[in-house]
Amino acid sequence: MNSSELDQAYTHLCHTMTRIGEPDAQLFLARLALLAMNRFDDAQAAKAWIDAAAADVSPEVGR
Repeated sequence: MNSSELDQAYTHLCHTMTRIGEPDAQLFLARLALLAMNRFDDAQAAKAWIDAAAADVSPEVGR
């Protein structure tokens, strides 16, 4: 995926979350994460991806 396609996908994500609304956003993101993790061949890769996503959110991840 090139940067333009990534931007289009991110914009679609943002519009979808706006349409879904804040009360259901957490459930939506959890479902999206589960669907994305299903694309990995092994649990270690999925766990590394989770840690990378959380790195700037929670300073405790990976310690």
